Amino acid sequence: MMAKRSWMMALGLSLGLCGVLGCGGDGDGDGRDDVGVNEDVGGEDAGDVGGEDGGDVGGEDDGGEDSGDVGGGELGVEVAGIPEGKTYFRSVSEVVVSCEESCEIACGLSLDGGAVEAVTCAEGEAFALEGLAYGAYRFEVSSGETVVAERSFEVHPPEWAQVSGGEGFSCAVLQDGHLVCFGAGEAGQLGDGGAVSRLEPVVVAGRWAEVDAGGMHACAIAEDGALYCWGSSPSGALGLGAEAEELVAAPEQVGEARDWLKVSAGATHSCGIRQGGALYCWGDNARGAVGVGNGEDVLAEPAPVEVAGVTGWLDVSAGEGFSCALTAEGALYCWGRTDAGVTGANNTDVYEPRAYEGALSALSLSAGSSHACGVVDLDADDDVYCWGDGAMYKLGTGETRREVSPSPRAPGATSLVSVVSGRTFTCGLTVDGALHCWGDNARGQLGYDPTLVGEMVYPAPVGEESWEVVASGAQHICGVKLDDKSLWCWGDNSQGQLGVGVAGEDAVSDAQPVVWPY
Repeated sequence: MMAKRSWMMALGLSLGLCGVLGCGGDGDGDGRDDVGVNEDVGGEDAGDVGGEDGGDVGGEDDGGEDSGDVGGGELGVEVAGIPEGKTYFRSVSEVVVSCEESCEIACGLSLDGGAVEAVTCAEGEAFALEGLAYGAYRFEVSSGETVVAERSFEVHPPEWAQVSGGEGFSCAVLQDGHLVCFGAGEAGQLGDGGAVSRLEPVVVAGRWAEVDAGGMHACAIAEDGALYCWGSSPSGALGLGAEAEELVAAPEQVGEARDWLKVSAGATHSCGIRQGGALYCWGDNARGAVGVGNGEDVLAEPAPVEVAGVTGWLDVSAGEGFSCALTAEGALYCWGRTDAGVTGANNTDVYEPRAYEGALSALSLSAGSSHACGVVDLDADDDVYCWGDGAMYKLGTGETRREVSPSPRAPGATSLVSVVSGRTFTCGLTVDGALHCWGDNARGQLGYDPTLVGEMVYPAPVGEESWEVVASGAQHICGVKLDDKSLWCWGDNSQGQLGVGVAGEDAVSDAQPVVWPY
């Protein structure tokens, strides 16, 4: 699940429908995925995790040093830690004002052009600005009656770039690259260094382009293109090698490459695409999900997935025991477990990529638990085709039978330009951002009261909101609104995966705003 690129992604770029910082519209593990518009990943520079300032929270890493030469340059005043431009954090820590030589200073802060309020500060000592309201600020440093340095910044409500849903947890990327996760955390899958569940978002250190949440792990691409994973990895899904700890509670880099463009975290395995279109998978391979031609149980490091004649891969989605990928030419391949029909008509697991002969040219795809869907390129419009297990009407065909090749939804269904596959349901967006869903509604994940609507046989509109990107967890959905980039979730909240500050409700059919505690 991820997001920040153009929807019709060119080779070497990532895919999605989001309009945000780093996205990933992809199939995730237990049937979770996300889609968006205007996605791009990567960055020129990063330190330990996604940038030299990656570990900071609350805007402290946004600020640089400024001589602040405003009538007092002889003091050599420097201000560090103040955000540059926009921040989403209402507290700014580790602000430091220093002089080339010892000096007496006073600090002040004004909001929206109002009066300057005194701020306690001392030269060379760190201090914090806390409890900030939303608005435009001016921070100034004075020596005597002279203002010798000033910095301006703005505090805004959070604006989200991408979101991804996993098995009982969710992760999302802000437009400034900060990453948060919330929900189930006992396996370290929230990435905050602990192994406890969180009902509100917790920050994952670093600056990030996209994230994808899987079964009990997550992977993310930093702004510099490096790949990191964390969580539980008895099956090697983190890609950290055979000697890695089974529980990794904070991001650890996968290999040394810094040219990753896309990542997809499945139930117990993961896949990713690097610059140039090279495809890699790793993790649980007992049923061939890694796609390397054998059934070796575990591949703990990224292994290349190669097909004769294929020069580059465009998109990949890791499901539950299977994977699907698209070539740059739009050809569709799947491999892994075949009992649901996702990888073809026979009942023998497929250990290397198998092409769907004659399949329509595809633009993107999403793998669920036992089905998959893709956006296909039609003459007049794009639309969604699905295949695999049809139970609970999740293929959108109006039938529950298994489909062993991509099949169109029921006649008359609204054209969709993106799709996400959950465990037992599917959703997609129109070109205008309207959401349509179908399949299982037991947890309210389709946006309808489950006591009134248990299953949606045909694709149906969900609410009146317009969404920039949506992501499916196993049994919940999160989305970024098109107008204000706010983040909302609904569906199963038994483990706090909606991020609303409470847990225990297993069926929330109305979209809820995700709490922002910072």
